[in-house]
Amino acid sequence: MSNTSIDTIDLVALANYQHEETILRFTDAFALSEEEAEDVFHEMKKLLALMVRYPEEYVFTHEPLWVLDEMWHTFLMYTADYADFCQRYFGRMVHHAPIDRTQKLQVRQALEDENEAVVADVSAAVRRLYELIYEYLGKDTLVKWIHGYGNKYTLAYMNEVRKPIV
Repeated sequence: MSNTSIDTIDLVALANYQHEETILRFTDAFALSEEEAEDVFHEMKKLLALMVRYPEEYVFTHEPLWVLDEMWHTFLMYTADYADFCQRYFGRMVHHAPIDRTQKLQVRQALEDENEAVVADVSAAVRRLYELIYEYLGKDTLVKWIHGYGNKYTLAYMNEVRKPIV
């Protein structure tokens, strides 16, 4: 599927892709079961598909989706496998492009200061993200990511289950 268009991402084939080393490395880093890690890996692949499907949109990971971003970071460590995966399923590399530290701190400070314009912009971006998830991946995925993952894999919980580096 090397010439994949954004309209022809095979979500069934994508769901069947496995990368055991990513799962194992994730469970080495976090005190989660292998089954939980497999589930997060499965959902992370859908997040990547969402990014490819909507390249003009700002698909980002905020706290409910943070666990998916952590899994993505883990998969990225296997650069050759990750590049092959992207080419095979998406026809192109899906780059990780986080906002820089200055931007992140500015947004955080503006939110703490309750800057109405920034709060409105962030709220609109989150709302749009949820619309995209619903439109492309469906209600079940939206509910799972935002309510299921959002309630379980909070930043506090993930910091609690993060294993020390040995």
